[in-house]
Amino acid sequence: MSPAARVVLKGEVTLDDVGVLSWRQDWNTVSFSRKGELPEREVWETMSGDTVITFLGDHITGLRYLVIDGVEEEEVCACVASQLPCWSHEEALEFLSQAGDRDEKIHGIYLSAVSAPFREHGSLADRFGELAADPDPDVRRAVLVGIGYLDPWPSLRDLAMDMKNNDADDGVRRDASYLIEGLG
Repeated sequence: MSPAARVVLKGEVTLDDVGVLSWRQDWNTVSFSRKGELPEREVWETMSGDTVITFLGDHITGLRYLVIDGVEEEEVCACVASQLPCWSHEEALEFLSQAGDRDEKIHGIYLSAVSAPFREHGSLADRFGELAADPDPDVRRAVLVGIGYLDPWPSLRDLAMDMKNNDADDGVRRDASYLIEGLG
């Protein structure tokens, strides 16, 4: 089992919706962010105290997701997915494969990275490799952001290194360098 799981909420799901679910499941509120603080965050734990559920309103990707960590990880993930509209990783990959314009590609990169399992997934790594050659530097930057969410994947570290050394855009090379340093 991975150290934690992420469940990406579909766009219509709000923090209030998660709050209602937490109340129904008898999760205890542990902490929450102040109004206007970024990222928007609220933390609960299950009644047993063995599992922590963290809601994040991620201002970088524009996504809202839950990070679930603990003994009851699988049960809580299943509960959330059965009660709230969520993106599966397969749906995110499908969205990315059908993305046409720049904005759809960037959104698909973020969706697929945040919804990905923490263990390496070949088809996503391959797709990121293709998108690292996209003519738009903003798409290539989004690939770097996606890699940041997939820190443990060795093939993506290699891709970031290649982008640092070979990308045509100075800004992308600089961002890749910062990413590699941060993954350090």
